[in-house]
Amino acid sequence: MAGSLAKVFSLEKGRSVTWEQRWHPLLERWVTITSHRGGRPWQGLSATANDDHRPSFDPQCYLCPGNRRISGERNPQYAQVYVFDNDHPSLGATVAPPPPQSTFYRVAPAAGRCRVMCYDPDHQRRLSHLENNELEIVLKSWRHETEMLSDEGWAHVFIFENNGEVVGVSNPHPHCQIYAFPFVVDTIARELRAAKTYREAHQRPLFQDLIQAERDDQRRILIDNEGWLAFVPYFAQFPFETMICPHRPVRQLTELSDLDIQDLAVVMRAVLGRLDGVLGQAQSYILSVHQAPAALIDPEDYSLYIHIQPLLRAPGLQKFLAGVETAAGQFLNDAAPEAHAQALMEVPLN
Repeated sequence: MAGSLAKVFSLEKGRSVTWEQRWHPLLERWVTITSHRGGRPWQGLSATANDDHRPSFDPQCYLCPGNRRISGERNPQYAQVYVFDNDHPSLGATVAPPPPQSTFYRVAPAAGRCRVMCYDPDHQRRLSHLENNELEIVLKSWRHETEMLSDEGWAHVFIFENNGEVVGVSNPHPHCQIYAFPFVVDTIARELRAAKTYREAHQRPLFQDLIQAERDDQRRILIDNEGWLAFVPYFAQFPFETMICPHRPVRQLTELSDLDIQDLAVVMRAVLGRLDGVLGQAQSYILSVHQAPAALIDPEDYSLYIHIQPLLRAPGLQKFLAGVETAAGQFLNDAAPEAHAQALMEVPLN
C-alpha cells in the first residue's frame, strides 16, 4: 500500500497542493494543512516496523496469562479480556493530602484509579487482528469499566491505547489503559466548552453538524453503517487521523446498546485494518475514547467518539511533535486529509 500513498502524494504536487488553515471546531484552534511538505527530503530518524513475529506467549511478559507481574501478583489463565488495577498507577484511590502551598499555587491529591485491560491472551495479536465478536467483548468491557468507575464517584473516565514503539508503549502485549479522574481532562473540557458555545450560537448540536458536514462532502468518509460514521476529519492534526462517531448523540459508553456495540465493532475493525495496511507496516497510534463526564448537565452539549491519532506519516517516517506543535500548540499536517482518506480507502479489507 506504500505505492498508493506515493500516488496520493504525487497528486498533491502543483495545482492540487492544499496549503491552508482549517478551523478545528472541537478544540477551537487552527490546524495548518501543508500538503506540499509531504515529500520533503528527510535525514532524520526512521521508524522501524512493529514486530509482527513475536511469540504467542512470552514468559518474560508481565501481561501474558499465568505470568507473574512486577507487583508479585500472578495473572490468571485468561482466555478473553482481562482487567486489573495498574501495578504502577499514576493516580491512587487513597493518596495522602499534599503539603499546603502559597496562596498563588494550587495543589490537590493525585487521586483516581488506573486500570489495565488486556484485549487478548495472545502476545502477538493487535487490536486490528481481533474478529468482530472479539472486538465486541472489548467494547462491552469498556462500557462496564466506565459504569463501574463512574458509580464509584469519579468525575471522568478516559480510555486510551498507546500502540507501537513510536508511541513509547512499555509492553507490546495487546492492551489499553483506563484512567478515572476526579476532574474532567483538558481535551474533553475544551470540547465541552466548544460544544456549549456552538449550541448557544447556532441552536444546534456541534457534533451533529460535524457529522452532517462530512456526509455532505463525502471525500473523507471511510465507512458508514447503521450506527456509526468513520472519517478522516477535515481538520485532522495527524496523518491518517480518524474519528468514529455515532449517528445519534451518545454521551457515554454506558448508553450504548449491544446492537450499537456490534455496529461499532464492524467499523473499528475496518478502520484499524486499513490503518495497518496503508503504509505497508503496522501503524503506531494513540486510540482514545472521548466521552462525557458522569455529571454532564445538558446531554446536547457532547457526544461520544473514538479518536485514532496515528504517529507514522509515511513508511518509516514518524510524525514528530516538535517546536511548533509542542511549544506553540500549532499543529501542521503534511498531507491533505482528503488524500489520506483516499489512501486508506484503497486498502482492501479482509
